[in-house]
Amino acid sequence: MIITVDCAAGRVSLEQPDVFTQFHVAATGGDAAAVVAALGADGKAADDEHVFVAVESIRAWARGRVGDDWEVGFGKMVDYARSKGWLDEAGTHIRAHLE
Repeated sequence: MIITVDCAAGRVSLEQPDVFTQFHVAATGGDAAAVVAALGADGKAADDEHVFVAVESIRAWARGRVGDDWEVGFGKMVDYARSKGWLDEAGTHIRAHLE
């Protein structure tokens, strides 16, 4: 699963929504702060190499593009991220590496 962010245009999209074994943000046109700005309410700062992306936003971006069993796979991905400490303290945002 890849969140693509065009910082200059402020465009965000979800690519490969059915790939649950990979998760990152592919950003163009900016650093971590620019990615957070482009994500708006869908993201928040983590550090220079990571951002947090809202779990509910990922669900919204996938809606209408994935099968009925997608939620099971996504839930397992979120549970795995939780087990690794990759969710924010509230458990509402998942940490993503910036590429």
